[in-house]
Amino acid sequence: MKKVFTGALIIASLLAAAYLYQKYRIAPGIQFETLELTDLNGQKVTLEDYRGKKLFINFFATWCGSCIGEFPALDNAAGILMPDNFVFISISDEPLPLLNHASTRLSLQHITILHSVKKLKQLNIFTYPTSYLLNAKGHIVFKKTEEETWDSPEIIKLLKEKTD
Repeated sequence: MKKVFTGALIIASLLAAAYLYQKYRIAPGIQFETLELTDLNGQKVTLEDYRGKKLFINFFATWCGSCIGEFPALDNAAGILMPDNFVFISISDEPLPLLNHASTRLSLQHITILHSVKKLKQLNIFTYPTSYLLNAKGHIVFKKTEEETWDSPEIIKLLKEKTD
């Protein structure tokens, strides 16, 4: 009986670990066309406005040290890739005054910050930052959770290859 209990406990632990890994380490599939977004002035924005562009979409929170820490490299990558028809968008569900303050403080030159009307948890975003790359046809071609050095030569090459 003890062996059966131990085996059941091990299986339950493995299932729980797999669930948590899936929830926090694998970027979920998102229907980007259904996102409800506004700009920092509260005006409605849709990703349809960026049709034909290669979209790098980054979900973040202002309280997330990794998110804030990767913004300089992200902004630099956006500047490097802009001539290749890339647009970089960062999305948060935090209040507009907080996002406006963060935008000013970060001094981003090449990234558009948008506000999600829905809470990011409703979109199954549980890990920050979570990033997606969509090709010009709107298909997800790359996704990643956690911080990255987005302006490294290897990552720039990868992003270009994924959208070709």
